[in-house]
Amino acid sequence: MRYEIKIIIIIHMKEFAKYFGVIVMLIGVALLVIPFLTGATNNTSLIIGLLLVVEGMLGHIFINNMKKGSKLSNIIWAIILLFIPYLLFFFFKKKAYSEEEMAVYN
Repeated sequence: MRYEIKIIIIIHMKEFAKYFGVIVMLIGVALLVIPFLTGATNNTSLIIGLLLVVEGMLGHIFINNMKKGSKLSNIIWAIILLFIPYLLFFFFKKKAYSEEEMAVYN
């Protein structure tokens, strides 16, 4: 019984990790829509919403890119994604794919 629960949790975590970038994008869209509907739109909420949408899109590409990547490519991704979001997306990429799955594409 314990093994079944653990396997189910691992499978769901892998699926959640693959779509973490999309979740970040949806949070960004919510930050754009909610102020619009309430009529309290300001530049700060627009910039934060846009940043989350762009970060989510790039993060989704990074997580689902099956190439393991070199140090240089990881540095470039860290610069593009900004450093803290890069660490989050890197963590979810490691959770989404096992070493065997990554080895198939490298």
